[in-house]
Amino acid sequence: MGQKVNPIALRLGYIRDWDSRWYARHRTYAEWALEDVQVRKLLRARFSGEAGTRGGGRGSRDAGISRIEIERAPNLLKLTLHTARPGIIIGRGGRGVEDIRAEIERAVKRKVHINVQEVPQPELDARLVGENVAGQIERRIAFKRAVRQALQRSMKAGAKGIRVMLSGRLGGAEMTRRYSDRDGKIPLHTLRADVDYGLTEARTASGNIGIKVWVYRGDILPPAGVQPKAEVTGTAASERPRRGWRRVGAARRPEVVSAEPAPAEEAMPQAEPAAQEEEQKPDVDAGQGEVPEATPGA
Repeated sequence: MGQKVNPIALRLGYIRDWDSRWYARHRTYAEWALEDVQVRKLLRARFSGEAGTRGGGRGSRDAGISRIEIERAPNLLKLTLHTARPGIIIGRGGRGVEDIRAEIERAVKRKVHINVQEVPQPELDARLVGENVAGQIERRIAFKRAVRQALQRSMKAGAKGIRVMLSGRLGGAEMTRRYSDRDGKIPLHTLRADVDYGLTEARTASGNIGIKVWVYRGDILPPAGVQPKAEVTGTAASERPRRGWRRVGAARRPEVVSAEPAPAEEAMPQAEPAAQEEEQKPDVDAGQGEVPEATPGA
C-alpha cells in the first residue's frame, strides 16, 4: 500500500510543510483554492517552455520550477518560486518578475509579492529529475539511456536512493507498458526519511508518457535533546503498570507488576500437596491400627 500513497502527503506535518499556507472561512475557501490552482498553472505554462508550442516539446525558456509556495495575508498574495534557473524568471534588471507579478495581479485582483529561490542541487529534486528525463524523451533519446543517466547523476550528487518509472507508448510502440529502474533504497514507510516525489509527462508524437520519480535524500532527525512524543520513556515492559485498577480503601492506584514472581502465586501450589499429605496421614495411621485387630479374627 505504500506505493499507492503520495510520499509528500504522507509526511505532511512530520518533516514536510504544506505548499499552500493560509486560513480561510468556508465562504472564501473554494475561491482561494481555485486561485492557487490558477496561479500555479499560469506560472508553469509561462516558465516551462511549453507555452506557444505546437506538438509538445520543451523550449529554451524552461526555468526548471520545482515547487511553488503560496502564503496569504489580507489583500496580499506571497509567492515563493523554487527554481533551478532563477535568471530566467528574474530577467534583465528584474523585468521578468515585474511582468509576471502584474499578470498575476490582474488574474487574482490583489497585490502579489514574488520571491525567487534557487534549488542548490537539481539532481536531488524529484520533479526536476523527471522534467530532465521528459526533455530527453521528447528529443527522441532512448528512454532506457535517459533513465540510467538520471540515476547515475542523482546517486553521484549524494542521493541515497532513486527510482524512476515510465508508463506509456515507450519507443513509439503500439501497446503501452511500464518500465522502471532504481538504484539504492527508497524507504516509503519511514516517516523520518526525506523522500521527494515528482510527477511529469513527456509529450511525444505517439502520445504522452508519464514519468514518476522518487528520490531518497536521507533522514531528518529531531534536534539533540528533543525526544519524540510517540516514544515510550523509562520503564521496561515488566515494570509498566497494568491497565486494570484495584481499589484499596478509598484510594485508587494502579497495580504494578514486579520483575520477580508473585509470592502468593508460588505459595498456593506448594501448600496444596502439604495439605493433602496432612489429610492422608491420619487415614493411614487409623488404617494401620485397625488392621492388626481384624487379622486375628479372620
